[in-house]
Amino acid sequence: MNRITKLGLKLAAIGALASLAVTMPSPIEAATARGPICEAKARVGSTTYYSCNGSSHTALDMSNQTCGSWNHRGMLLGTFNYKYSGGCANNCANPPPNPNCNGGAGNYYVVSGGSGWDFRQLHVNSNGSSKTQSCDRCALGLVGSTGQSYGAHVHADNRQYGTRKSAWYTSVSTTCGSSANCENRVGVPTL
Repeated sequence: MNRITKLGLKLAAIGALASLAVTMPSPIEAATARGPICEAKARVGSTTYYSCNGSSHTALDMSNQTCGSWNHRGMLLGTFNYKYSGGCANNCANPPPNPNCNGGAGNYYVVSGGSGWDFRQLHVNSNGSSKTQSCDRCALGLVGSTGQSYGAHVHADNRQYGTRKSAWYTSVSTTCGSSANCENRVGVPTL
């Protein structure tokens, strides 16, 4: 093979790789995430650190200081498939009676995306709405304290290959004390 033929083959290979890269899916920003509780006093209680000053957390914990009486809503604007993992007894006690249920997540939902991205909502008290479903901000259950949870709240995190990321909420300046009302934007997860 002469140099021109080799160069032509290399250019063809580069072109093939470039067209493959264009067709491969890449992570995208999901819809805006709104607060999970449609109640005026719902607030963010933990962000990057537990109780806003403790050990590493890298997620949002949101509550309205009640348990089992308010809907825990899907947070993503737009229709997404919320996969449900249940089996934990509803709980409003502190400390939790079954902290290891579902690995500490309690009853939870996950929306999966590409490239290892997931958006999760944990600690749900189940009711008739608690099932795998495709919906837009629908009721998923009740604000609860299932799994490794101290006090009723909604835990929400955005992970890539199991590692929690904070950019989804820090990019929109969600901090401790921010509103967790269902009309307030709290983040923009990647899926």
